[in-house]
Amino acid sequence: MSMYEPLHPGLVVKETLIDGAGLSVTEAAEHLGVTRTTLSRLLNGHTAISPEMALRLSKLFGTSIEMWVNLQAQYDVWLIQQREDEIDVQPLDKAA
Repeated sequence: MSMYEPLHPGLVVKETLIDGAGLSVTEAAEHLGVTRTTLSRLLNGHTAISPEMALRLSKLFGTSIEMWVNLQAQYDVWLIQQREDEIDVQPLDKAA
């Protein structure tokens, strides 16, 4: 299990678009072709990067879709690993 908490992908987007490029949330949302609310929810970690958003970000930054999907997947895996002890599963060899 990973010992550190990875950044939510929305924070990576925020650091790049808002802090790095100096865009407002409204301007960045316009570039991405999404609503300000949609982008704000992502930037604040309230929603995940969907495959569609990954495509939009890849077009905006000239990166791969997979990069954004993988960032989200790594974050999601870390989150669920924090609850690993709460999830009870009986292995197949013991279930029969």
